[in-house]
Amino acid sequence: MIDVLILPGTGFPRGDGISLAFADALDLSKFRPRIVEYAAAYGGLDMPYAESRYTGRRALLQAITGYRPFVLGGYSQGAGIAGNLAVEIAQHMPGVMSDHLVGCALIADPSRPIGAGMPHRPPAPGYGIAGQRAVSGVPTWWAAADGDPITALPAGNPLRSIADLTEWYSLAGPDEIARWGADLVEKCRSGLHQRWWSLDNWRKWTGALAYARGYLIDGRHTTDYLRLGHVQALADVLNREEF
Repeated sequence: MIDVLILPGTGFPRGDGISLAFADALDLSKFRPRIVEYAAAYGGLDMPYAESRYTGRRALLQAITGYRPFVLGGYSQGAGIAGNLAVEIAQHMPGVMSDHLVGCALIADPSRPIGAGMPHRPPAPGYGIAGQRAVSGVPTWWAAADGDPITALPAGNPLRSIADLTEWYSLAGPDEIARWGADLVEKCRSGLHQRWWSLDNWRKWTGALAYARGYLIDGRHTTDYLRLGHVQALADVLNREEF
């Protein structure tokens, strides 16, 4: 039996509809799916996104059980955390941990590389709003809906500034606000922002509104994953895989 450890998306620490649908679509004779609870926060009056990611990483590591094989999975923020941890395990945790990591299944990954997807489906265009992070050394599959700005955003789209500017965004208290400000200064000083402001990308400002609407209104980041079968297709890939 293979454990499938699934981190849900922002705002749903105990599971969202997409994560639960993915778990329900897995072959229970082969897999033991489990929603892994973590903060799933994104600033505001709550903890910042960067700190939430840390709680997700810690929760996944605590959920890995003994010598059983496991798959890391997640949706949205959870997918970003799961993918990052898969890279960390493959590259820096040789031995029992890396030997038992048999796959990675990511839905709406904010760090999806360009062209990444799954068998029998064309990959969505663009790449993740937070940049590109390949997962090497681990079989990895991505579910990405066309038009979802979190995982399939064009290179020069101004919405990329959201990921750059809000990593430590929090208004929970003076210390949190100061830390957010320090992060913004450091990103500017170090040139770590994605170059959405480039003259070559100005023409893409008109596309930002369409992608924002896709996220806020049209369901590109939510219902499309169920309505268009992306979640079921990803589960089918795992169900067919010979681990």
